[in-house]
Amino acid sequence: MGMKDKPCSLSGVWSGRFHHDQDGRDGTAFSAWLTISNDRLSGSTLEPNTFTDNDGDELDALLRGHVDNREIVFLKTYRGLDQEPVYCEGEITDEGRRIVGKWYYSWPDEKTGSFEMSREIAKAAPIAQHAQNAGS
Repeated sequence: MGMKDKPCSLSGVWSGRFHHDQDGRDGTAFSAWLTISNDRLSGSTLEPNTFTDNDGDELDALLRGHVDNREIVFLKTYRGLDQEPVYCEGEITDEGRRIVGKWYYSWPDEKTGSFEMSREIAKAAPIAQHAQNAGS
C-alpha cells in the first residue's frame, strides 16, 4: 500500500537491514535515527562492524540528505573510517512506516546492494481509556 500525499513524520528510530548484491547472506542489521525538517534529512546509524579491522564491534555513520514526496536520498558517512560516503536512494512506502532502496559506493569499481528500514508508529490511547485502565 502506497502513501496518498506526504507521509507522517519520518523522524524517529528505524530498524533495518542492508544486503550486498554479490553475496547471498541474510544481510546486516542496523539501527537508524532520522530527523526530517523542511524535507532535509539528518541522522545517524549504528551497525555491527562487518568490513573493517578497526577496533570496535560497531560502526556508526552520519546521514545527510533530503526527502521529496515518496523518495529519500542520503549520503552515509562512516565516522573514523577513511572511506568515501555511501550513496543511498529509496522509496517510502506503507504510509511512512517502511523505506526500501539501493546503496552504492567505490566508483569506478562500484559496490552495490539493497537496504530496507521499518518502524512501528506508536499511537497514544485516548485519555478516557487511560483513566479507565488506572481504575481497574
